[in-house]
Amino acid sequence: MASKKSDIHIQPESGSQPSNTASRSKSNLDIASRRTFLQAAGLGAAAIGLGKSAFAEEKEKTIQGFEKAQRDANTSKGWEPVSDRKIRVGIVGYGVCKFGAAFSFQDHPNVEVVAVSDLFPDRCADLAKACRCSKTYPSLEELVKDDSIEAVFVATDAPSHARHCIEVLKHGKHVATAVPAVWGSLEDAEKLLETVKSTGLKYMMFETSAFHADCYAMRQIYKAGGFGKLIYSEGEYYHFLDSPIDSYKGWRTGSIPLWYPTHSTAYYVSVTEKPFVSVSCTGSNCGLPDWQPEKNQYKNRFTDQIALFETAEGGASRMLMCIGVREKGDETGRVFGEQGWMIGTEYHGAMTDLPDISRPPLPPSVDPGSHGGSHGYLTNEFVHAILQDRKPMVDIIQALNMTVCGIIANDSAVRDGERLKVPQYTL
Repeated sequence: MASKKSDIHIQPESGSQPSNTASRSKSNLDIASRRTFLQAAGLGAAAIGLGKSAFAEEKEKTIQGFEKAQRDANTSKGWEPVSDRKIRVGIVGYGVCKFGAAFSFQDHPNVEVVAVSDLFPDRCADLAKACRCSKTYPSLEELVKDDSIEAVFVATDAPSHARHCIEVLKHGKHVATAVPAVWGSLEDAEKLLETVKSTGLKYMMFETSAFHADCYAMRQIYKAGGFGKLIYSEGEYYHFLDSPIDSYKGWRTGSIPLWYPTHSTAYYVSVTEKPFVSVSCTGSNCGLPDWQPEKNQYKNRFTDQIALFETAEGGASRMLMCIGVREKGDETGRVFGEQGWMIGTEYHGAMTDLPDISRPPLPPSVDPGSHGGSHGYLTNEFVHAILQDRKPMVDIIQALNMTVCGIIANDSAVRDGERLKVPQYTL
């Protein structure tokens, strides 16, 4: 099916070059598609402050990335229900980012939010109100004992994600989780994988970049052969933190940048569904007070990490997470293949009959939400995977291949850039 002109720009292969002008636009994707050649070659979003991010400058009222995307007429165009069944969902976690209610489970026509939980009673009450739910539990451990619940969304602190997901699965429930899948532990990755395998239940990590319009389009074009083998790819996540965001037990304070890699690594792993095989990583420190080894629980000295991965295709992929760079904020990526390349939603290459790269339509009651208008799509994907009994996007294999590579990248940075092998996960 030919792509919609409103969603993608096609440039002829002959003589095609990235634009030499980085012009500002109301659309982040339009900005990304007009970056200079040096930016496209990997030298550069650090030099400019374009786009939206998942985090904020301290003075802003809204955490960057949580600005809601504008809904347009095409968001629900062509939507048809796949079932009239309602999945009974429990939601856990309502911290500073209020993730528990941010993904519109409570608005989906195939979902009934039947119970919520947060360790703090006031937050639990607020989550119940936001989700229009009357039943609450004091902890995830209590909520999962409720036999009426079919699936749980885990929106708790990152260090608890793996443990909480395992607990949900062991109680016979499907699980969706905020990122990352695991927090610095290869052992947790193995335990999580084995639990998903042994239970046969659905697991999905809600990586927002996977449903950014550009990354989703890249995935569809890659599957159709529009790039051929990817020779080079990039993923960038800038999140300046001159003061830390509040977090449970201070887990964000002084955190290791590439333990939170998935906003970047999705721009290879989600596009290709292939893993990285090795990595060399450089770390630096911009002098932020909480990112001094003696000041944080991780003994971490890096505010910024830039990793060069070898991919399963034999290509190279530069992935970074920068906390100390004074950039307004960005989550973006670019791909360059044998047959074509793509920046934002602008495709340059040999393929002329492109596939439909539009994200699937949402129910009229579900907003695209935040993080590049990805939240609603992630929830819809998880719900449909359960109803249609199929593998969700960003399943356990993609989740681990996006996450664990960052753990190994940090190990490389600690060893002054030594190239290390990256575990590869399969079912």
